[in-house]
Amino acid sequence: MMNFAKRNYWSLSIFNFAYLFTWSAAMSFFVIWLGQSLGISETYTGFLYAANSIVALIMQPLFGYLSDKLGLRKHLLYILFTILLLVGPFFIYVYGPLLQTQFVIGAIVGALFIGLVFNAGNGVVDSYMDKVSRKYGFEYGRVRMWGSLGWAAATFVAGRVININVNLTFWIASVSAIVAMICIFLTKVEISGQEQQKTESLKLIDVLHLVRTKKFWFLMLFMVGVTQIYEVYDQQFATYFVSQFSSKAEGNQFLGDLSAVQVFLEFVFLFVTPWFVNKTTAKWALIIAGSIMSLRIIGSSLPFGSIWVAAMKMIHSLEKPLILVAIFKYITVNFDQRLSSTMYLLYLFMGSLVVSIFSPIVGHMYEVLNFPITYVILGSIAGLFTIISCFTLTADKKNGERYLEERRKQDLKRANKKAEAVHS
Repeated sequence: MMNFAKRNYWSLSIFNFAYLFTWSAAMSFFVIWLGQSLGISETYTGFLYAANSIVALIMQPLFGYLSDKLGLRKHLLYILFTILLLVGPFFIYVYGPLLQTQFVIGAIVGALFIGLVFNAGNGVVDSYMDKVSRKYGFEYGRVRMWGSLGWAAATFVAGRVININVNLTFWIASVSAIVAMICIFLTKVEISGQEQQKTESLKLIDVLHLVRTKKFWFLMLFMVGVTQIYEVYDQQFATYFVSQFSSKAEGNQFLGDLSAVQVFLEFVFLFVTPWFVNKTTAKWALIIAGSIMSLRIIGSSLPFGSIWVAAMKMIHSLEKPLILVAIFKYITVNFDQRLSSTMYLLYLFMGSLVVSIFSPIVGHMYEVLNFPITYVILGSIAGLFTIISCFTLTADKKNGERYLEERRKQDLKRANKKAEAVHS
């Protein structure tokens, strides 16, 4: 077991490094590529983000349930990463040309690819790493930190390469996807009969029980009002940041360097975040992260120049590790562990729903109201929902197995009531 734990820790760490390197190389300068290379406006960029989210919206609940039914088996990962290997040729020869000639078709085709392998696929990757880490006794956050390092490395490289030839970033993404695929093969997980039985016992009725609970909807409220408002804010932040500089080339390179440093700090903080979340409870870690997000969004609107805006971006290295670690711990503590992937993907599903609705609206607000005013509005919304979540999220430290016991009691009560009704 110890040998498997060590092997799987490192294979999953390199796997996550390569996967997020691929994602970052393809998408960290996505908005810059759309605007500077393809001439796509902010409003149309908002529509593209919305389209990507709609595909994720459709796929995430399905992926969650499939991930839980498969358990520790890797079939779904193999399918997703076979598609991901094509990321370079797809962006260069299919997606870009279609957006310039047939925008609607390009948006649909691009959304199918991006929504599948990134927006929805990311949930499959994270939930699989969480399951393996729980089985072999290492912290998910200390696997995920290598992914942050991969994102930082790709952003650093892309910030320089994009000024030479933007297509190079997409070819680099394909190469790193090959490394990720190799690491999936190298991950060795033993599946016991009991684990197999648990996954096979999972039914759709279990998902229905899940979505009837108050805890589920209170967590969704936090997702909708805080983390996804932040995601909408972050989509076109690169355009706002680059506008602070005298030339776009200077802004692109500075953004790449800054993003690399910021994500490297995420790597550092992810190492200590599991300890911090265990001390504060998952609930208060989420509240702290939401508070930082709200203040940072509003802070970005202040007219103090490029260094101030850069400082606001750097604070992201604190809040993101808190969200990543706390959400899995919150799910483990409060919900049926057999449904951990379903719960996480439903969490992402609600996020995609919000993004698909608000991305075009906020994109238009950037053009009509300008970035700073829009940031004040978004930050105020996130702050309000963070305050609400102080009262709705729970700091319950019970193990998730207690959730099943509570459900059995509820089912027994219903059965007794039905029997009494029939008897009377």
